[in-house]
Amino acid sequence: MLERISRWAEGYLGLKISGYGEERFFNLLKSGDLDYWALRRKKDGCYFYMGLKDFYQIRPLLRKAHVSMRIASRAGMPFFLHRNRKRKAFAVAVVSFFVLLYVMSLFIWNISFEGNWHYSRETLLDYLETQNVRYGMMKSGISCDELEEGIRSAFPEVTWVSARVSGTRLLVKIKENEVLSAVPEDRSEPCQVIARTSGTITRIIVRQGKAAVAPGDEVNEGQQLIEGQLSILNDGGEVVRTAYVHADGDVYARTQYHYEETFSQYHTVTAKTGERRHGAGVMAGPYRFRFLMPEFGETSWNYVTDLIQIRLFGDFYLPFYVEKITGEGFVMYERPYRQEEKEEEARKLQEYYQKNLMEKGVQIIENNVKIQEDGALWKVEGSVIGEEQIGTERYITEFEETEETKETDERN
Repeated sequence: MLERISRWAEGYLGLKISGYGEERFFNLLKSGDLDYWALRRKKDGCYFYMGLKDFYQIRPLLRKAHVSMRIASRAGMPFFLHRNRKRKAFAVAVVSFFVLLYVMSLFIWNISFEGNWHYSRETLLDYLETQNVRYGMMKSGISCDELEEGIRSAFPEVTWVSARVSGTRLLVKIKENEVLSAVPEDRSEPCQVIARTSGTITRIIVRQGKAAVAPGDEVNEGQQLIEGQLSILNDGGEVVRTAYVHADGDVYARTQYHYEETFSQYHTVTAKTGERRHGAGVMAGPYRFRFLMPEFGETSWNYVTDLIQIRLFGDFYLPFYVEKITGEGFVMYERPYRQEEKEEEARKLQEYYQKNLMEKGVQIIENNVKIQEDGALWKVEGSVIGEEQIGTERYITEFEETEETKETDERN
């Protein structure tokens, strides 16, 4: 692309040579490092293109190779300007066009991010807005070093940032920490482990504290599972003091969840008509112009729009967009659910609840679902049996000390 623009700007000629020394002539061009392209051999000679700069150097080579030459065509800016040298309005328009391009090249018309997985594009754009970095601002107003430092400070999971301006584009490359950091919890405060939901204990692992339940026990929400207070006994088996610790452990239980959802016997169905509509549009800043034939009849339409930003080359983006609009006709009507559709809805609901529980760490053991008819309604009922870690910490805020405990502490 750049090579074509360069050739057009410098101007080039379409040439034809003929004679017995054609092959020798092209060998002389190569040895003289003279550029030519699009060589074609025809019955009446060889046709090729050559830039003006190299054309002025080939006369000695023509005599040496004993070939004749004829100019078949002229192309490029020098010839274009020469043909239109008397058209002042056109000259003004051309100059104005290049002045406008130069002015546009001073601004940012595209902001791109690479490497962002945890933080969405919208989140990063909102942050740039708070730093007065936005579409349409002058490139001279951007400090890439300050922008990199600001992103690292504002987003703890970002470990590396590179920002650079290329053409009319701001490109921000980031690298995120694969393991999201978390604020470490205080593990010294006395606490106990309680049940966050009801269930049947299947296994318990105690790292600190004392187990208050055993496998097979039925527990309710809020019930203590691991004690955070330990009794210290003397040789006579009497309690001399109570020690408070940060209870820690894993308590797994068999839990059960129920869900249901009710549906009407009739539902709305969308059917495609096969009709299609096409349109186009242009957008410049906040202004948008669309060209689409008006709608007729009772057909509804779904439209899909492809928005493409115009760029001249490389990273030279312009604040103009082209839209390609495609419409697909459809009609809507109501009809009763078929049996297979009810089963499909039940399956989707089952998968939805199962996925939510698995994301919370529940290991699914059993999952049952059934469809119940109820006159004008029907509903899906399901139950899920799983195993999960039900322990959660609750801090101990009150400490009880006996007089005997105080005396023992004083002696120690």
